[in-house]
Amino acid sequence: MKEICKHFWIWTRLVRINLMSQLEYRANFVTGLMMEGGYLFAKIMYVIVVYAAGKRIAGYTPDEILVFIGTFVALTGFYAGVFMMNLFQLSQMVRDGSLDLLLVKPVSSQFLATFRRSDCALFLLDVLTGVVMIGVGFYRMGEFPGFVRILCWAVYASGGCMLAYSLWLIPLTLVFRVVRADAIASLADCFWDFNNVPMVAFGRGAQFIGVFLVPIFVITNFPSLAVLGKLPPVWIASGLLVPVLSLYLASFCWKRGIARYESGGN
Repeated sequence: MKEICKHFWIWTRLVRINLMSQLEYRANFVTGLMMEGGYLFAKIMYVIVVYAAGKRIAGYTPDEILVFIGTFVALTGFYAGVFMMNLFQLSQMVRDGSLDLLLVKPVSSQFLATFRRSDCALFLLDVLTGVVMIGVGFYRMGEFPGFVRILCWAVYASGGCMLAYSLWLIPLTLVFRVVRADAIASLADCFWDFNNVPMVAFGRGAQFIGVFLVPIFVITNFPSLAVLGKLPPVWIASGLLVPVLSLYLASFCWKRGIARYESGGN
């Protein structure tokens, strides 16, 4: 617990440093907010299409679909703002040897390599917009989820973030073998968009693969199903265990990869 608190304290300082660095270039910061606004506008247009069609998808109403979309937008803000840019830069750090500087620090090298940079202020807009979408969805349904269902959403959303981090980091540890892994990072990033559409829109075979084999659907669909009170009992335990096991596997792969690292892109 002491180590967790230590690394969390370091992370808050890193967030502060990154925010100060971003605000040095105000025009670039404002442009970034406009870009994210464009992304959110595209998601809102998708919502408008869903409501205009007025059709149920696998038994889910447009208001319930809005909860799915809101969860995806909120977790996208966390994914893009906290660790995406770090994972994309990992290959460059191995090639130019800048990873060497992180290995001599008295903290976890995995932590520094994957959390040292962030855009929390920029992508906070996504998180807030996603939460508002969820609230609007429940308001239109004429109900409000109780404390237990909100807590379930928070727990499964946290697990989804852990799982997303692990699923992206595991293949990227191949960078210690192949040195250049930009294509691997891009491929892993493409899998995130599978959550753009609720998993109920896919067939049973695709859902089985996305839940049990490559658990990409667990990331944003399970929090939505939990807060709607429609998470199947058989998935409750898997939604809690899979993120923990994947995080352990990611740590194991990182340690094995670092053991093969020869410094300076060699």
